Amino acid sequence: MSVDVAVAGPAAGLRALLRSGGTDNVPRIRQLLGEITDPVELEAAGALLRGRHSRALLGEAAGLAATRVALLGSSTLDPVPNLLTAAALRRGLRPQVQPAGFNRWQLAVRSADPDLVGLQPRLVACLLDDGAVFAGVSDPVDVGEVAERCAAFPAELADWADACREAVGGLTVLATVPLSPLRRHSVVSYAARAELEAAWLRMNAGIADLAKKPSTVVLAASDLSATAGSTFASDRLRHAAGYAYSLGYLAAYAEELARVAAADLGRVGKCLVLDLDGTLWGGVVGDDGAEGIRLGGGYPGSAHAELQGLARDLSAQGVILAISSKNEERIAADAIAHHPEMRLRPESFAAARINWAPKADNVRAIAEELNIGLDALVFVDDNPVERDAMRALAPAVATVRLPAEPAGYAAHLAARGDFGTLASTAEDRGRTVMYRSEARRKEFGRATATLEEYLAGLDSRLSVEPLSPVTADRIVQLFAKTNQFNLTGVRYGADEVGRAGGPAFFGARLADRFGDNGLIAALALGRAPDGAWSIDNFVLSCRVFDRAVEDALVGLVLRAARDQGAPAVLGGYRPTTKNARFADFYPRLGFDRVHPPDQDPAARYRHRLDKPADLPVWLEITTDREVFRVP
Repeated sequence: MSVDVAVAGPAAGLRALLRSGGTDNVPRIRQLLGEITDPVELEAAGALLRGRHSRALLGEAAGLAATRVALLGSSTLDPVPNLLTAAALRRGLRPQVQPAGFNRWQLAVRSADPDLVGLQPRLVACLLDDGAVFAGVSDPVDVGEVAERCAAFPAELADWADACREAVGGLTVLATVPLSPLRRHSVVSYAARAELEAAWLRMNAGIADLAKKPSTVVLAASDLSATAGSTFASDRLRHAAGYAYSLGYLAAYAEELARVAAADLGRVGKCLVLDLDGTLWGGVVGDDGAEGIRLGGGYPGSAHAELQGLARDLSAQGVILAISSKNEERIAADAIAHHPEMRLRPESFAAARINWAPKADNVRAIAEELNIGLDALVFVDDNPVERDAMRALAPAVATVRLPAEPAGYAAHLAARGDFGTLASTAEDRGRTVMYRSEARRKEFGRATATLEEYLAGLDSRLSVEPLSPVTADRIVQLFAKTNQFNLTGVRYGADEVGRAGGPAFFGARLADRFGDNGLIAALALGRAPDGAWSIDNFVLSCRVFDRAVEDALVGLVLRAARDQGAPAVLGGYRPTTKNARFADFYPRLGFDRVHPPDQDPAARYRHRLDKPADLPVWLEITTDREVFRVP
């Protein structure tokens, strides 16, 4: 069905696409959701998407990642499931949301509510209002008593979060608590009011500190208020329906939850692709020359410099930078290298396509060069024609709709949250250096005659280490972000890694003559009832494909299992939209197929440990295989 969205509007277009059916419509549905800014329209869109017909349609669509969210709070949160469904879908997620009911945040956890436990949520989100704090206060204008309650509340919330993880599981998502104007203005003394504000700020600082606890994320109420317009519900809604927060605030909360859910599953941007003229600098370098572009100094040059500063900061935290620009390469490259106000230099970028080709072709080439999916690219261009072309020709790319004025470019891009992670790792901070090292490896590979000569010349060193506080965040990140070499598609959350009674987790590092690749692989090893070891899942970074690292790691597991008396090692492969390249991985290493039940697309394999394949001779293994131990 053809829909004139410019006339009908995104909400009407969404309804038409859902009525027409067909999973091919999902990319366009996601685009339309991205164009909805009104919280009322967004909630209506989410209600449509949660309907039976829409759920069936989305359940059949390839490329959507399923997640489960338990929703708890101390006030009415009825709009949030719809808002979250819409916000999550535009990030490529298909959420199942289970609310606990009005003000049941304590009872649902303490009683291990079967609906929440049965959901097996990946996220347990709890949004509290100031009524949850004042419920423990006998005299709300006794600021001393309120201050004592504020001081105790973070520890009480921490105990609740521990109980929640024990009873329900999942990643706990908390939020700091805004102080409502009614509570604040009920205190008439300015001195006492200042004391109340100070106690409330200290309480929220204590809540924010809970983010240091494993498997806990804390959202900042100030961030939500900044995009909500109004934080609190109208007095009528507060009295009639138990609302504490406005629909705009709840929409901002749902958007943040969607970002956390995307980070939990690794569905976040990895590469920022930037235009040059009008974006990284003002003016057209081919016409104005490097000395004539507007960059730095007063406005608008200051705005373009600010965007470059943001890109530099993102790069320092692991975001890959690339260029796609219609320009003469020599002229543009000279400006990047020599303009005195450039905050980004040639070495800041892992890839660049500066030519006159369609930009959709360029971003495909960038994705191929970096060995990442198109859905990992975020495209920034000031030209609306180029943005529309990108949406039409490469809909998987996240295309940023910039504001009309350059003054807002940096703030708008930062607020989108395309690159959010649950934790930053050493590998993130060194990613740009790693890509530069990879470029040197490729240059070395072109100079060698054979693959064997290339691999031998790398002087690669592989080491294995068990889960530890140092490696935990990166192991969780590898399971979340890895799509191609992810043999079962299982993505262990932060609450699952290291949990007693679960699999044993291990990471592997690879270094060579060109640099340290960091922690590049993660394994989850368990036990079968007969004592056999089981590779519950195995993930490997695409940066080290074709270097036989995966063969070596499984070879070490086989030898360790045999040394420790296990009768066999089991492995599983479940097809996903991106791992087909490795469907024959286990048979190639000598595993025998164990036929799965009918209708089960997964395949199970078993190695009897009689003849493990030889370990690659070009890899120096610097860790004894005894490191692998399975309880």
